[in-house]
Amino acid sequence: MVLTSLDSLWLIVCSALVFIMQGGFLCLESGCTRTKNSINVAVKNLTDFGISVIAFWLFGFGIMFGLSRFGLFGESRFLFEADAANASEVAFFLFQAMFCGTAVTIVSGAVAERMSFKGYLLVSLFVSALIYPLFGHWAWGGLLGGDPGWLAELGFIDFAGSTVVHGVGGWVALASVLVIGPRLGRFDEQGKPRRIHGQSLPLAMLGALLLCFGWIGFNGGSALSWGEGIPGIVTNTILAACSGLLVALFLGYAWRRYPDVKYAMNGLLAGLVAITANCHMVSSLSAVLIGGIGAVVMVFSDRLLERLGLDDAVGAFPVHAAAGIWGTLAVALFGDAEQFANGMGRLEQLVTQALGSLVCAGLAFGATYLFLRLVTAWVKLRVDPDHEREGLNASEHHVSTEHLDLLREMELQSRRFDLARRVTVEPFTEIGQIASKYNEVLDSLEKTVARNELIVRDAKDGILTCSVEGTILRANPSACAMFGFETLEGRSVWQLLQRSDGGLLESFEQLIRVSASYVSEQQQRPLVGLSQSGELSPVEVETTEGKIGGQRIFTVKVRDRSRSEKYKTMLQKAKEEAERTRDELEEKVRQIEAFNGLAVDRELRMAELKRQIDDLSQELGREPPFGKELQSR
Repeated sequence: MVLTSLDSLWLIVCSALVFIMQGGFLCLESGCTRTKNSINVAVKNLTDFGISVIAFWLFGFGIMFGLSRFGLFGESRFLFEADAANASEVAFFLFQAMFCGTAVTIVSGAVAERMSFKGYLLVSLFVSALIYPLFGHWAWGGLLGGDPGWLAELGFIDFAGSTVVHGVGGWVALASVLVIGPRLGRFDEQGKPRRIHGQSLPLAMLGALLLCFGWIGFNGGSALSWGEGIPGIVTNTILAACSGLLVALFLGYAWRRYPDVKYAMNGLLAGLVAITANCHMVSSLSAVLIGGIGAVVMVFSDRLLERLGLDDAVGAFPVHAAAGIWGTLAVALFGDAEQFANGMGRLEQLVTQALGSLVCAGLAFGATYLFLRLVTAWVKLRVDPDHEREGLNASEHHVSTEHLDLLREMELQSRRFDLARRVTVEPFTEIGQIASKYNEVLDSLEKTVARNELIVRDAKDGILTCSVEGTILRANPSACAMFGFETLEGRSVWQLLQRSDGGLLESFEQLIRVSASYVSEQQQRPLVGLSQSGELSPVEVETTEGKIGGQRIFTVKVRDRSRSEKYKTMLQKAKEEAERTRDELEEKVRQIEAFNGLAVDRELRMAELKRQIDDLSQELGREPPFGKELQSR
């Protein structure tokens, strides 16, 4: 392979553009994942580039572009030595090494937020050293001389890698997703998907634009030389990208009733993937159609994965594998038939393209799935659930962020329920503003709780907070004193409250019903409290229901009525005694009145007798003995 200086320069420039795509993937994937995992995703994108380039230099380049053995694999050019090759081959190696890095880094987004760093590096090594070079040889082998790969000999066309690069990456991603499973909380108990929002959509959109920019070199450099066809290739690439973006945006709006940012970004990328295989042999109108249909394929594939319960964090399979299959088939449907190998017609070419896509799926998906199943015995592919909840930034790399620090402090405070504790405020940052407002909420909450605790503590009535089963969760001091226990927490309220007729209580509904049966002071109270000493006391109970953290709780207010019942008995006795005394007094009065009547009658009779004696004395001519006494009266 001998290129002019201009051609070599063009390949170097395109290599730089493809290298920028690595940064695009980094921004896209870290922006679409949560803050607690963003550093881990970025580090994986950084590290897999180093692994893929070195592995490609050691083994991959030789397997892919060495002299072919039966069209299956290359057997020369291992440990590629730049000093021993001409400038054309060196530029070609650099360009293809960037392609290898692109294929590998596709996987990181799909398995984000739960795959271990060691496991991911192992997958990166496996793909860059074996899977990508092997299929690449089948489709592109012979570009540096020697016999072509067996798919290329059949007439398989994949100009810039819709299948060779993106199909391989997408199928490996799907196999990895199947093995490690979905993220915690991605699907509910019924299997319905829950959306997990990324930490920075603007960063993700910047990544999508960087990928689109890098794709100019991805497709333009695949011509391997500068020529008149390059402007058309680049134009078709941009047209397909924009078409995919708009179609996906429209579909997302039709289904979700709002413009979905994820569909817009992935639609752009799906259009780019779809045009990659055929950008050198289709018209501009065809490029627009291919990009738009690629977005449709991506959207339906994404929805299908959700229904199957598969968690592809950034949509790597729908974008790269599904849209890649469509782009590969579009070669036969929209491509210039004069460029088909061996004079094949469109139907024959379509069969060949379908065969290539099927072979890619079988190799990339099948080999990766078996490989991961085998290595799980030695390498932990998925992080522990606790580490996943904590975030891979801290658990894998011991790196913290302002968001993570704030969440840790809030979680610690939640566990300890220490309202006096305040979170650290980092000034002049958004997280610092959130922390400051959180501390203000804590100030208000602490004051409110303190007031409520004082009310509960000083209340004379017993106040019990119970679970729906009747287990006492909290009790104020009055309740403990009422029943004679140092603490009531953990005991059953049904051991403390009983029916006065000896029946047992089993539920709060029954307690409320029995409490409501008391309507008059004349009847016996229906409930009694049982103290630690075994003493039964009549009680009045009020029960209210509420929820804490989604769980039903009951608040029971117990008022001891034993003292009031004693007072009631004493008052009744006093009333009876007063009535008895009143009756006795009335009898005495009647007796006195009767005695007074007798005395007056006797006095009147004596006076009458005295007058009769005086009258008789006058008749006898004697002086009346009682005359003066009677006159004085």
